[in-house]
Amino acid sequence: MKHLIVVGAGLVGLSTTRAALASGYKVTVLEQGPLPNPNAASCDQHRLIRYQYGRAAGYTRMVSHAFDVWEKVWGDLGETLFEKTGTLGIAHGSNDYVAQSLATFEDLGIPHERLTSTEIERIAPQLTLPEDAWGLLNADGGVLLAERIVDGLLAWNRSQGAVMRAHCRVEHVDLERASVRLIDGEVLEGDVLVVATGAWLGELLPSHALPTYRQAVCYVEGPEAMMAHWRNGPSLTDIGIGDNYALMPVRGTGLKFGSGAHRRAGSPTDGFGAELAEGYEVIAPFAPYLRYAEGYRPVRMAVGYYVKDSSEKFRIDTIGKSMVVTNCDGQMFKFGPLVGERLIACADGKISAGELQGWAAGA
Repeated sequence: MKHLIVVGAGLVGLSTTRAALASGYKVTVLEQGPLPNPNAASCDQHRLIRYQYGRAAGYTRMVSHAFDVWEKVWGDLGETLFEKTGTLGIAHGSNDYVAQSLATFEDLGIPHERLTSTEIERIAPQLTLPEDAWGLLNADGGVLLAERIVDGLLAWNRSQGAVMRAHCRVEHVDLERASVRLIDGEVLEGDVLVVATGAWLGELLPSHALPTYRQAVCYVEGPEAMMAHWRNGPSLTDIGIGDNYALMPVRGTGLKFGSGAHRRAGSPTDGFGAELAEGYEVIAPFAPYLRYAEGYRPVRMAVGYYVKDSSEKFRIDTIGKSMVVTNCDGQMFKFGPLVGERLIACADGKISAGELQGWAAGA
């Protein structure tokens, strides 16, 4: 029986463990913090899954495959931790990200509707838009219940025999030999090693260091009449300038606003706290498009750290007996189970390292 060692128990690590167990591996998972780790990028109330990916046809196609694997995850967990809210991007120009997504949808045959500003306000009355704005609606996207998914995968992996080791900090990895040395001197050797440590990768493997960013998102409360519309409307993939998105409050989650314009350089050593007042900075790009904008206030902040370079493409580096997953930005969650299956397919020789790397880059 092959032994897989996984460093990092975020969604990619847990999903790789799930795929490996299904393929007959013995698996040991090493997590530097508790299980689950509240500071991991995977641990938030909910995350968006959407087809809108601009001109990135490879990632757009990948979303369909991701949905297929999520269905298998729901079978393992015994419940569907996904709400199909639909996803809506609002365009303000002829060649912005939403317009590029529309072109890709048309090329690939992705089901969609193009809506006028009046039609958008009919399904999302909480918004007020310029007359020339238009929307791209896909009915299949929606919200993944992230924290509950992580909890479910942890429980399922344990039930299938995975060894899940919390507060187990790795000091050194030997990628060629698939071995790790822990901070207390213990050495573990496997047949395959997967390193999926997110924003902590540069600390563990300086040779793989990439720019690291702090992203603070804001849970928001608005006027009650508007909150009813948020609960019944589509999630937003794009609104205004600066990569702004909103996740609907579903099944006990809150209304979450995020803004790419609010991303800034940082590392996990900077800490995970955020003053509530920072939430107004996240809300600000939404305000021109919110009906009764003055009634919105932040109620909770969530801080995560991500690695991201200018390519904006996932990287899976294969070295010796090891695979290193990196450059995930904030986009990896929707693809986590699919990535896990591809990693194990490569470990089993079903796809080559080159094919894996090209696929991860959206080829």
